[in-house]
Amino acid sequence: MARKKNSRTEELSKFEKIRRQPRKSHNKRTAEAPFIIPTTDWESLQKKHDFTARVVEVHKRYAFVCSELSSKEVNSGDIWLAHMARKHINQQRSERNFITVGDRVLCRPGVAGTSPDVCKDLPSCSIECRSPRETRLARTDPLHTEREHVIAANVEQMVIVASLTNPEVKWRFIDRYLVMAERDEIPPIIVLTKKDLLQQQSTDFITTTKKYIDLYRQLGYSVYLLRADQPSSSDKKQIKNIFAKRTSVVTGHSGVGKSSLVNLLQPELPQAVETEELFRKGRHTTSFSSMIRLGEGGYIIDTPGIRALTLPEMDHHELSSCFREFRPLLGQCKYRECHHLTEPECVILNAVHTGDIDPSRYQTYTSLLANKSTREGRVGTVD
Repeated sequence: MARKKNSRTEELSKFEKIRRQPRKSHNKRTAEAPFIIPTTDWESLQKKHDFTARVVEVHKRYAFVCSELSSKEVNSGDIWLAHMARKHINQQRSERNFITVGDRVLCRPGVAGTSPDVCKDLPSCSIECRSPRETRLARTDPLHTEREHVIAANVEQMVIVASLTNPEVKWRFIDRYLVMAERDEIPPIIVLTKKDLLQQQSTDFITTTKKYIDLYRQLGYSVYLLRADQPSSSDKKQIKNIFAKRTSVVTGHSGVGKSSLVNLLQPELPQAVETEELFRKGRHTTSFSSMIRLGEGGYIIDTPGIRALTLPEMDHHELSSCFREFRPLLGQCKYRECHHLTEPECVILNAVHTGDIDPSRYQTYTSLLANKSTREGRVGTVD
């Protein structure tokens, strides 16, 4: 009996060893096929019918791409329905999506995939690889905080649009966009819409508005005041100068006039304008980012109104360098690892006390250092 028991024990032990062995990986080709490849190496990968394209829209299971005429220009009349190549689908990634609007990709025609009915007439292709991004605009994915949500790529400037009222401007929110632009090294421009309603506001509101406009201009940021729904000839000229022959990403809250602004530039696809009723219901007219060719030359990446803007975590060194007024003072504190919070002999704190650094800008810094998010409520409040 003992022998049988030992035999059974040996069998179980053998089974346990087999069961505990790691499963063989079925993703060998993932390691052999990196997704991000410099364009200089694309020639060696390209087959006869492959083509270079730019991503112009991204949806959950598919994307739209347009073939490239050059690194700065796309053929907006040549639209393809694109799916990720199967060899990349199981790859681990630190971003919400493999691709984003503005990415340059290498595509192979003839991929089979699940396509929406409205796209049955479009030719299909698979996305084989993408090139490294020259610039990228990213925030923390609000659904999966361990991942980044890259909003746009390969843009030349960020246009931050905010309305002075209805919804009321949130200066701290603009500060966060400016930090994002500084971190990602994208030149920012601030556009304040609904200037015709400014004189109807209280004296305190007008004073505060002028204070922030002066502050941003002193820091070297371009600030424009205009009316997007019924612009004057001066407004139209300013808008054309802002966007002419550049690839711009337009971002900001919902209901601030982004779509009205885009429509002034004679886009190939006119944008739906959000009404007061839709705004109060908390709905967005722009539900996904899209890259649009402008009649005046250049491209716009129009983004949905962002309610929650949480930036990827940064240490105090990186974050403080994203504030232009901090930079001349960095490295002068008593302690090398000064966080500029409560440390003695901190030059940043001293500058706040003397008024050389605006207290509200400093509050944005401390809030970001504590990794607190800003969220817009349905009627334009910040929780």
